[in-house]
Amino acid sequence: MKWFLCTIAILLMAMAVNIECGISSLAFAQDNSIKLIKPVVKESGWEIPGLKESQITDPRKLLPKGYGPATVPLSITVYKPRRKLVTTITRYGLKDGQTLIVAERKVLIDGIIKCDVDGLTFMYILQCTIILEEPNGRTGYSGQFGVHYYDRDGDGKFESFEEGAPFVTADLRIPDWVLPK
Repeated sequence: MKWFLCTIAILLMAMAVNIECGISSLAFAQDNSIKLIKPVVKESGWEIPGLKESQITDPRKLLPKGYGPATVPLSITVYKPRRKLVTTITRYGLKDGQTLIVAERKVLIDGIIKCDVDGLTFMYILQCTIILEEPNGRTGYSGQFGVHYYDRDGDGKFESFEEGAPFVTADLRIPDWVLPK
């Protein structure tokens, strides 16, 4: 059954089938002119893939100044999956400003970074390696990328999802609700 479903999915992608949805369309295709939607918001919150299956490998530590606003005490905790963890990340993009492109990318989760300010967790960064599968069954690995899950308003739901760096960067967005008053 799984083989049958995979075959159907491959055929749909190969044919670049469009499913009309009013004035926009939902398409399954690869195209370099597709602009990723940043962020993708799910008001009920995203489940962080792999978090429940992971354990802390580097305890919480305060990062040096230079990550986010200089006056903010940013801390991280690093998690690793207990076993090899493969999942699918859905990507959302727009083509020509009106065609919604939904594609899935099979990934290996290498690690998860939890970001907090004074114990208030506002973000998780998934460190993912792309898995490439050939029709003959051979599997290989490609580059690494990050998936960022943000709690925009402090309600404990991580409602914003977007791709980014697989690590903490100096231009990290820190929401107002965690900033010291």
